Amino acid sequence: MRGLKFLFILLIFTGFKCLGQAPNIGFEDGTFNQWNCYIGGVDPLGNVNVSLSGPINNRHTIIDKSSANKLDPYGGFHILCPNGSKYSIRLGNSDTGRQAERVTYTLTVPKGISYSIILNYAVVLQNPGHASFEQPRFTAKIYDVTDDKYLYCPAFDFIASSDLPGFKPGSREVTYKDWTAATINLSAYPGKTVRLEFTTNDCTRGGHFGYAYLDVNENVGSPITGNAYCIGQNSVTLSAPYGFAGYTWYNADMSKAVAEGRTFKISPAPPDMTKYAVVVFPYNGLGCVDTLYTTVNKIDNGFKLQLADTVFGCPATGVDLTVGGVTSGSSPGMTYSYYLDPLAVSYLPNPDKVMASGVYYIQGINTEGCMNILPVTVIIDPPVIDVVDPQPVNFPAVVDLSTSYVHYPGFTYNYYSDAKGTKPVANFSAIKASGTYFIKAINKTGCDTIVRVNATVDPPPYTITAPNTFTPNNDGINDYFNVSVIGYIRFDYLKIYNRYGQIVFSTTSVNENWDGKLNGKPVDAGTYYWVFEATNDYYHSHIVKSGSITLLR
Repeated sequence: MRGLKFLFILLIFTGFKCLGQAPNIGFEDGTFNQWNCYIGGVDPLGNVNVSLSGPINNRHTIIDKSSANKLDPYGGFHILCPNGSKYSIRLGNSDTGRQAERVTYTLTVPKGISYSIILNYAVVLQNPGHASFEQPRFTAKIYDVTDDKYLYCPAFDFIASSDLPGFKPGSREVTYKDWTAATINLSAYPGKTVRLEFTTNDCTRGGHFGYAYLDVNENVGSPITGNAYCIGQNSVTLSAPYGFAGYTWYNADMSKAVAEGRTFKISPAPPDMTKYAVVVFPYNGLGCVDTLYTTVNKIDNGFKLQLADTVFGCPATGVDLTVGGVTSGSSPGMTYSYYLDPLAVSYLPNPDKVMASGVYYIQGINTEGCMNILPVTVIIDPPVIDVVDPQPVNFPAVVDLSTSYVHYPGFTYNYYSDAKGTKPVANFSAIKASGTYFIKAINKTGCDTIVRVNATVDPPPYTITAPNTFTPNNDGINDYFNVSVIGYIRFDYLKIYNRYGQIVFSTTSVNENWDGKLNGKPVDAGTYYWVFEATNDYYHSHIVKSGSITLLR
């Protein structure tokens, strides 16, 4: 029996990171270093019992960037956290049997700064209809180790039911919650030790399962981005974490609302050290209302983000937006991020291999925190060759293959006699024989296209004629026998036989005729037989023709 399909994804909106305070909290070294892993089970009353185990294959699983395009089969979202992260994890699996898994991370809240963690998550549930305590479930809790108590907000305890707020119907009879965000504002706990706890468990009857995808990072100072600008920037766009139900921006003392929405564009840029606040509203029942603060800093350094207007690529290889040529001319030392939209909401999963034409966005941030985001157009397209077969000609006229299409600047064209482009045509501008040929076009990017072109050269006619009698009597009339050849025929040889099969005459020259003699003496009157062989210089074929001749005296 298929049961609960449970997915929970935690993402973090990256801000100013304080390295070393929470190493590998986002699994960015590709391991579970600094995390504790547990396995166990759930008893018939719904109590979860786990013990420290270390990472267990298929129960604590690292997911790397190679899975960036893989989608969850129930909710249809990416299994790798789409926030630019290189790694996420899967907690649990689709096995049943009252299993339970947990991961925890312990850290000490820094003193003297505003310290927040932003969680973005999506949840997919299939409801088996058990009693509440028997259902598969997911819990996310924050434990205050110093004071030995759990924090009230945020804390999530998702139990499969039909009335979870914000859930939608999904495939395979599941309901799911699309990406949503919550904050863990730990500013009120400076110096204290806290523990993040994430737990999944099967149903207590053993027939339904639950698992989670996780990716967690910390933000120190403010999770709001865009709060620094350099000389040369005329505006600042502040961006709050993605995934909340609503946003209201305020001035520093919260006395005046100045904007609504996730982003807030300020133009012209405000004075240095101007403070703003944003109140983030979670979806109903899924987190706490919180207030995030930021200070806009003016940096006395120049800043320039410059992108190539258009980048061309080939269908087989795509475009690499991470190469230096795309951002050539920008200020040195910047960090780049890649997005599908101008608001930097949806990350571009594989910016090093963009396979579809479209407009993408690159965000540049320098070491001082100055930031800008600009569009770049990607065109994935092979060169186009619109071929029109040339008009037929009569040999010895020739066909010029290069006149069968429109030439585009910057393209290179080559000509072949095979569709794979391995047999070059030596003289493509003077084709003498009918046939199918192939033109390869290569554009500036190196993309190529091969198309066929049909050339028609009507072959020249030829005739081979010979008399059936001749009278070698030296009267000047019909004294010699010869074969008349008209057309592109190369004379190979002529042989004449008597009725006994003996050769009486042979020549390899079209200009040498038989005078009716053998070794200088006249042969007897009668019937003789001739065989003529030649080569057709147009078709490069062998020709054999024969007949009889009556010699009269």
